[in-house]
Amino acid sequence: MGEHHKHASVGVAQAIFDGMPSADRAKVEAEAATKGVSALEIVRLSLDILISDAKPATAGGGTGPAQ
Repeated sequence: MGEHHKHASVGVAQAIFDGMPSADRAKVEAEAATKGVSALEIVRLSLDILISDAKPATAGGGTGPAQ
């Protein structure tokens, strides 16, 4: 993973965490405390898992703009 991606994903994780309902934030904070990491690290790792599990767009079959 490149350095740019790490910095970008931390910013995205912060935005997601800030927008979470307080009950969800509490769950993330509790998980982070049990694992000894920050809550943002939990969100960032979750994003990385979602990104790695996502299937890449196929040529002609994506949802991009029509040509």
